[in-house]
Amino acid sequence: MKYPLKVSVLIVTYNHEKYIKEALESIIMQRHDFSQEIIVADDCSSDNTLEIIEEFAEKHENIKILPTTNNLGITKNYKRGFAACSGEYIAVLEGDDYWTSPHKISTMVKFLDDNRGCALAFNRFIVAETDSKRFNIQPWPIREKFQLITISDLIQDNMIGNFSTCVYRNENIKNIDPSLYDFKVYDWMFNMVNAQFGLIGYIPEVMSVYRLHPNGTWTQKTEIEKINDIITSIDEYNKYFNYIYDNDFQAHKNRLLGRISEGNTPPTSKQKLKQLIISFTPPFILSIVKLIMPPKVIEIFKK
Repeated sequence: MKYPLKVSVLIVTYNHEKYIKEALESIIMQRHDFSQEIIVADDCSSDNTLEIIEEFAEKHENIKILPTTNNLGITKNYKRGFAACSGEYIAVLEGDDYWTSPHKISTMVKFLDDNRGCALAFNRFIVAETDSKRFNIQPWPIREKFQLITISDLIQDNMIGNFSTCVYRNENIKNIDPSLYDFKVYDWMFNMVNAQFGLIGYIPEVMSVYRLHPNGTWTQKTEIEKINDIITSIDEYNKYFNYIYDNDFQAHKNRLLGRISEGNTPPTSKQKLKQLIISFTPPFILSIVKLIMPPKVIEIFKK
């Protein structure tokens, strides 16, 4: 299928007046030699988000603001945003995040052009905690130029974690079953569905920032509440996929249940270190580490 444009940048906003300027500027600064459009899906913001976007649109004719008269919610807003994209590739940026590299889009597009077996790609990113102003780089360095990930890997650990690092093939998104949008879909579920069309490419270059807000619904929950929510989602997602990946979903669920049971007793310093390492490391990388790590070191972490 031929597309009129190479890339559509989908920016999804809701009450992001404090951050939207930085997000838009990070799109405008991109350096590449192919055609691009910027699709804005604002979900009836009650602050000045839309006014700021309109100011940018007056200066940049490739910005298209989707009309809306009522609040749709995150899932339906994404649905209409994706439907409006006409590019071969769709790069997503949420209105409170931003890109740090002017070569973010060109790097991702070249990777997907060169690796037709990949359904999507994502880059290493920074997590910015807005309350403490701390910046933490996603702890996943690799020596290779890229790494390939399967849907099974993603089911067992949501190592992507946000939309703003991802670039998708539009042809795959157009072929997604519309019933997906009947769920309250976040990045994990959406990326799993896309991973049915091919592999996932991981680019280790840091090229985006994902903001974590202290007053967010997810951030304010306790660790146990978060785990229980994920377990509920796992059961729903497993059913959606007709239990094709049941072993992977159950493995993830069992690890979470284990974390709940471990939480009944205070962890030792060694256990805290072990939990910290495991929490930041995808399962398939842990399996590789076990193969190369000296047996005595492995025994230490078993205790």
